Amino acid sequence: MKMERYRLPNIDDRPSCVILAAGEFPCGEITTALLDGAERVICCDSAAEEFCERGGTPMAIVGDMDSLSEALRVRFADRLVVCPEQDVNDLWKALTYAIERGFCEITVLGAFGRREDHSIGNIMLLAARLHDARLRVVGECGVFDFIDEPTLFESFAGQQVSLFTLDPATEIAVQGLRYDPPQNRLSAMWQGVSNESVGEEFEIHTHGTTIVYRLLK
Repeated sequence: MKMERYRLPNIDDRPSCVILAAGEFPCGEITTALLDGAERVICCDSAAEEFCERGGTPMAIVGDMDSLSEALRVRFADRLVVCPEQDVNDLWKALTYAIERGFCEITVLGAFGRREDHSIGNIMLLAARLHDARLRVVGECGVFDFIDEPTLFESFAGQQVSLFTLDPATEIAVQGLRYDPPQNRLSAMWQGVSNESVGEEFEIHTHGTTIVYRLLK
């Protein structure tokens, strides 16, 4: 069975769908290029102000609209997706909107910064929805992908790689990384941090929810 291969993001990518979350606005070379090159951008409501100030035009603005100015409410009245529910956050709502419109590959930007608890929550949220679409989060330093089956990853020698399994009983094996998980498991969330690629790609063999982080430089 052929494994899926996850590329590294680069400045020439043109994502079909970007969700702009409400963390720190993308400012690095790759994150800026992904945002500028996206075919469609869906903004969580509190991210829309800065995106529009910088000349962006969102496909939709999703959330409870508590952070959106009256000017943008009027300007983009035809693309406001008002979701007042408080049991899920605006990123969850934006993901649901994108998936319901048929996007099967979604890049999330702006997921980090401002509040550390929100950063952790956003990663856990995306891991919980890995069966809904092919999701990735790109930050200023690296990229997170979410898998639960054997997967091949583009890499480079010396690249720092971190692995996290949500269930400590999950069996995980690697090829192309310097260190093997102890007893083929990561019994604590910190045990898979700062592994290292030894070549141009590596493999992760798992059948439980696994978060894979690759440093971009």
